[in-house]
Amino acid sequence: MPLFPVQRDRLSAEFFDGAKRGEFLLVRDNETGEVLEPQFDVSVAPQRYTRFAAAGTGTVVSWSVLHQRAGDAVHRLPVGIVELDEGPWWWTSFPDADPDADLFGARVRVAFQTLGEGDAAEAIPYFVPA
Repeated sequence: MPLFPVQRDRLSAEFFDGAKRGEFLLVRDNETGEVLEPQFDVSVAPQRYTRFAAAGTGTVVSWSVLHQRAGDAVHRLPVGIVELDEGPWWWTSFPDADPDADLFGARVRVAFQTLGEGDAAEAIPYFVPA
């Protein structure tokens, strides 16, 4: 999960609204059919670019393990890059994965964790083994 606060803005609001519904939203170029990453600003041409719910599945193309020390304990968190089945890549964590496993090529699916409370709470996507 993020090591810093997550706060929506005008450009990320639709993505976070989708995440609260359990949807991982991507962007489609209606002229070319190209699928773009969620961060793409659809407001540049709203008739050309639309958001849609992705399958939420993909393949790990790169990974590493973060080591975080808390007192005498060391927490190991697998992180990496997922190539979504629709094409774009997404940087993520894999908190349910074995940090000693070789994740390269692993099939994964999106999951969501709600962080924060009340109106400030946001659903954050991460990926788990499929």
